[in-house]
Amino acid sequence: MKIQGRVLIVLLVLIFVAGLFGAAAAAPKGKPAGKVPRLVIGAKTIQLGEVLEGQDYLYTYTLKNAGDAEAQILNVRPG
Repeated sequence: MKIQGRVLIVLLVLIFVAGLFGAAAAAPKGKPAGKVPRLVIGAKTIQLGEVLEGQDYLYTYTLKNAGDAEAQILNVRPG
């Protein structure tokens, strides 16, 4: 019975230590856990009216960071 109890304690300690390392690996380095940026776009649809072939149209989208960490836009491509 004493050996089984020791094995159980060792297993619980190993699970606890593995959980600590897993939690540390899950959090991004340099950022506190739980703080993330969240970009919100102002208008989900736009009305351009009549679209003529070959005509260029310009529309400015407004993005707001509603999160609690700095948002970085590192790359933008037309799509």
